[in-house]
Amino acid sequence: MIKFSIFTIGCRTNIAESEKLRALLISKNFVYTEDIKEANYIFINTCTVTHKADRDSKKIFNRVRRINKEAQIFITGCATDLFKEEKNVKILKFGELLANLDHLGEEPKILPPDKSGHSRYFLKIQEGCDYQCSFCIVPFKRGKAKSVDLTSLIKETEIAISKGYREIVLTGTQIGDYGKDLDKKINLGFLIEELLKIDQNFRIRLSSLHPSHVNEIFELLTEKRIPPHLHIPLQSASEKILKDMKRPYTLKFFDRILEKILKINRKFSIGTDLIVGFPTEGEKEFRETLDYAEKAPFSYIHIFSYSKRIGTEAAKLESLDPKIISERMKIIKELDHKKRLNFLNSLLHKVAEPVYEQKEDDFLKGLCEYGFSVKFKGNNIKKGEIVKTYIYGTENTYLLGYKI
Repeated sequence: MIKFSIFTIGCRTNIAESEKLRALLISKNFVYTEDIKEANYIFINTCTVTHKADRDSKKIFNRVRRINKEAQIFITGCATDLFKEEKNVKILKFGELLANLDHLGEEPKILPPDKSGHSRYFLKIQEGCDYQCSFCIVPFKRGKAKSVDLTSLIKETEIAISKGYREIVLTGTQIGDYGKDLDKKINLGFLIEELLKIDQNFRIRLSSLHPSHVNEIFELLTEKRIPPHLHIPLQSASEKILKDMKRPYTLKFFDRILEKILKINRKFSIGTDLIVGFPTEGEKEFRETLDYAEKAPFSYIHIFSYSKRIGTEAAKLESLDPKIISERMKIIKELDHKKRLNFLNSLLHKVAEPVYEQKEDDFLKGLCEYGFSVKFKGNNIKKGEIVKTYIYGTENTYLLGYKI
């Protein structure tokens, strides 16, 4: 009996890849274990988007090596360069890893929600990015945008639904670029329309969507099977910093996108990313970002301190004082907390529809259509099921409810 473990750091694309690997290995009679000591093979799917991701990747590797000196370790993902000098490890791109295990033409291997680590299915539709933002290392690691074949995605979605998944999350490095390397008529909107033709009870969630791509799917945002939740990275609300970051849009363009979404006759949750402490960010530019974020209709903000990535254009610039970055991070985090609470309170005494994920204390727990976690009461619910839930309260950053 050959046992294996998988560790995943980073984005939903990595999660999708790791789940596909786990299902494939199990289909070949390998046995999954969370006990590192038992594993014959250990796979580490790494991330290098920030310094923290590098540290996490190294930390897991060192822990694995310390606990199990006999296992064969495989390194994949975006931070493989960190492990080039390590002995007795195999470094492979994810595609190479699958090719060594799989046979072309076979149906995708998919674990049902009760056997998977996730109740929502992460469907990787593309990888790679053709943008050249001055701070981002990802295009150097993932390469040019490359889309997954449309027919394969439809088949994979059908199988995932048959296994019990009721939420399909479209993932990729830059999902709005889907189809640009395929037939001219195929884009993200076309893919979603084709998936919605599947005659089953399920919904399609979009992962992070570049501001430049929102218009491509805008007409679909009234579709009830697409959750009213968009995550649109802004990164900075200073026109100067956006230009220095080489983001291919202006603040005015971003503003128009938000205005269009707010005019839709649905309540939307809009999240964003902000990078704090970009090398050219002075106090004026930071205040511009803070002022904009306070007024903007964001329901939450994912906050990142600028992380110098060797090989990027911004890495040539002098970094800001860490104390300044820390102070600014604290201010934005306080704003994020306020935004989250305001949005949670706006859902009180309304109905939300979380996907049941796991038990937590005396509650069931799941992610609702607005992108927030719900603790709720209910019986006879299967993992992966979408549950109509009455929201009666909040607890920290959770919604509280019960099945109706």
